[in-house]
Amino acid sequence: MRIRQVKLAAFLSTAVLVAGCGGGGSDGGSDAKVSPSESPSVSGPADTSASSPAPTSEAPADPLGAAQLKSAALSGTEVDGFQITDFPAKPAGGGTARPAACQPLENMRTASPDPAPKHFLGLLAYATAGSSAGSATTIGLMAYDRPGAEGILDGLRTALEKCTAYEGGVPARTTAKAGTAPDAGDDAVAFDLHTQDDSSDALVVVRSGATVVLFYTVSGTGSSAEVPGELVSAQIKKLEQA
Repeated sequence: MRIRQVKLAAFLSTAVLVAGCGGGGSDGGSDAKVSPSESPSVSGPADTSASSPAPTSEAPADPLGAAQLKSAALSGTEVDGFQITDFPAKPAGGGTARPAACQPLENMRTASPDPAPKHFLGLLAYATAGSSAGSATTIGLMAYDRPGAEGILDGLRTALEKCTAYEGGVPARTTAKAGTAPDAGDDAVAFDLHTQDDSSDALVVVRSGATVVLFYTVSGTGSSAEVPGELVSAQIKKLEQA
């Protein structure tokens, strides 16, 4: 029980970090974090295919404004088994990864990518049913121009090719491992971050047009986290229809 409580406390602390973006316009407001779900996982076993580009979507190639991000964001009970709310807290800023090749991974862990998005909106999706009830998933919608959005995914992919572990950000060594990316949006990257003496966290980053969407899942049970596939599918579908 004590381990579960410590893990959940750490999750909530990280959720605050993911709530907004350091630097840049973040008038989108809220932010979200991650959580395991009984639903299909998009994190999957680690492998060398960190990304799986999908056919080009109809998503806008220009940056979305704050109001457009809000319209494109999930809300309420749009996804069965989840209660989705805005998460307006602001982050305290990201840590410095050592070696520097790992910095894009640490930046995404704290929802502070470089460069910062033009607008940011965060959500927190609580699992209300099934074996994952009580867990949460952070979703961060980030508005870029098309080249900027593509650069974020490319940077993560390059980092995963060079980075296997790093110090910094959290007070323990963190290992990084590429995962199986979902078939979503125009491009996607998946990876796990495993901090020493803790369970693995799962991250999925999807680009749809000029918008980058972060899904970050933390386990409160001590088991490895998995990003809920239904949240990824629902959020990217709504974004592309906005």
